[in-house]
Amino acid sequence: MDNLLPAKPCRVVDSQVHGPPTGVAFARCNGYDSGVLSAALDRVLAPLGGMTAFVRSGCRVLVKPNLLTDRPPEAAVTTHPELVRQVIRRLKAAGAVVVVADSPAFVTQVEQVWRVTGMQAVCAEEGVPLLCMEAAPLTTLSHDGYTFSVSNLALNADLIVNLPKVKSHSLTVLTAAVKNFYGVIPGHLKTELHKTHARPERFGGLVRAICRAMPTSLTIADGVLAMEGDGPSSGTPVPLNFLAASADPFALDLALCDVLRIDPEQVPYLVGLSHTPDYTARVRYGECPDVARFRLPRNTSRLVLNLLPDWLVRRIGKLIWFRPAFGSACVRCGKCVTACPVHAIALRPRGVPILNGPACIGCCCCHEVCPAHVITIRPSPIVRLERRVARAFAMPTQDDA
Repeated sequence: MDNLLPAKPCRVVDSQVHGPPTGVAFARCNGYDSGVLSAALDRVLAPLGGMTAFVRSGCRVLVKPNLLTDRPPEAAVTTHPELVRQVIRRLKAAGAVVVVADSPAFVTQVEQVWRVTGMQAVCAEEGVPLLCMEAAPLTTLSHDGYTFSVSNLALNADLIVNLPKVKSHSLTVLTAAVKNFYGVIPGHLKTELHKTHARPERFGGLVRAICRAMPTSLTIADGVLAMEGDGPSSGTPVPLNFLAASADPFALDLALCDVLRIDPEQVPYLVGLSHTPDYTARVRYGECPDVARFRLPRNTSRLVLNLLPDWLVRRIGKLIWFRPAFGSACVRCGKCVTACPVHAIALRPRGVPILNGPACIGCCCCHEVCPAHVITIRPSPIVRLERRVARAFAMPTQDDA
């Protein structure tokens, strides 16, 4: 990308790290028809000043969709290609130098991911490069006590246009603006970071640090067809019919929590932010959606455990876990084995894969990549007991949210 982009930076908006929190805009959008989507995109960007408030001629722009795996657009696993197309057109009209890039779960199958998601066709038709994050050298960063290596495709951009798909997530409850920045780390390194930061609170801190270390960004979240339930890849598509945009990814995700009725304290990378004055005073613009129900993953209920003192949670920590279980319809593709960062899964000559339970860290990587959707994340007996207690006392759990 270095030889594709001009040498001088072109920063025309404040970074989400150093600048004041910005507003969050919403626009209703009932489908991906080009005319409908184009009009909705203009409406959601208008309160933020439009695309020209973020770019001018010569700006180096990285468009970062969610390209988790090789699923078609109607599966709601990846960012819809028509949204990417409309964003590219506005960036080019403003004179930006545009590259589209992400790091799918399986880089060795990246061309299949590009083809099936529709991203390859869109980028070819719009005349912009489509790359893997692995196409550029890495830079090692330290931020908020975390160390990680980031692709220079992201780090050297003047602006990242972040295009997440709004989805539930079995590890982080929600994945949208902030979590989508995890894709600036090449695939094999993402797996290693899951291993070294296995606890949800540690992983949430890592995701937060990566997002804060990024250049200036504009996020446009694809909530037209979202995913609920056991996301980010095995959930159920659900039409929420909106786009959301902000120059602050944290403000956007907190606004999504409000809209989807998610407690942000249950989202590891948002813990503590909802109570800070900067975010409680954030402004909403446009056509805020009314979502009656949004189902969360079944493995995130920890309400009673959260009420226990830390010393007791540490004492019984080994009894608290969520682990994969493999259904009989397994196609034995081996993707779960490759994705596991701690090598806790193995294929057998026959039947479903076998799990080394004590070695499992509950990262849900296997669940994310299963093409047959036969992996379920099941809780330990003590967590199942917690759920029974919560229901007996009429305490809402994430399963009921």
